Amino acid sequence: MASMNDKDSLLTSRQLQELLQVDRITIYRMLNDGRLQGFKVGGHWRFSRQAIEDWLEEQQVSLDVTQPTPARADVHPSAESLPLSCVQAIQDIFGEALGVGTLTTLVDGAPLTTISNSCKFCDLILSTDAGRQRCIHVWRNSSTSPDPKPSAPQTATCHAGLNYAWGRIRVGGELVATVHAGQFLTRPVAQKEAQSPEDKGWPQRITELSASTGLDAKALHQALAEVPVLDTELQDKLPRLLQRVAETFSEIGEERLNLLGRLQRIAEMTQI
Repeated sequence: MASMNDKDSLLTSRQLQELLQVDRITIYRMLNDGRLQGFKVGGHWRFSRQAIEDWLEEQQVSLDVTQPTPARADVHPSAESLPLSCVQAIQDIFGEALGVGTLTTLVDGAPLTTISNSCKFCDLILSTDAGRQRCIHVWRNSSTSPDPKPSAPQTATCHAGLNYAWGRIRVGGELVATVHAGQFLTRPVAQKEAQSPEDKGWPQRITELSASTGLDAKALHQALAEVPVLDTELQDKLPRLLQRVAETFSEIGEERLNLLGRLQRIAEMTQI
């Protein structure tokens, strides 16, 4: 490889792979999503060494000044590799496309992102300290409960009576976060009232929510009418699609963790 002091030279794809210690597919993926800039000469990719070094410096600055997750001793270091702006953008698209509320949290239930596509019913509950703590408890349980069987996607019911699904995010071999998709019903409220006696009807549930959160029962009833009802097909698709989102977040985290882990060594190489 040419000397790193040769600022005006061009790098081939193979040389860039060696420099970043990534495979060819990763290089192409980074080109496609705009993280790397290159150009073709005779059908082969070439990269400006100076541009690559500038990009590496930008990544280092980003690492120094941006902490994606709270500075807490109990947060797994791998969680810090999640680029929250990217996670938030994907989460926003997923929530809007499927018509469900979507959120990414740490394993202990603490939110990492802002809820996407949140419904008025849940906004009311989350506006109170008691309601928020009840939601965090649900998010924490989603992270620590057994995974649903891949062959039988499932949804669960939260403390407020709405349905949700979840997918685990693993980076560096560790469970670091969970993405949740919920705030929906699987049947209209009127049909919910017709369920078995042991199943709480909405009047009883709303009364309990009002008592525990201090919210007006009438306001909760009105907001409940606006909660989306998913058809059977979408109910089946949602857990599988959410798992793919979780896997994508895991891949992004792994890739960024590996890349950031090499920045110091690469920075030293550029000084040779």
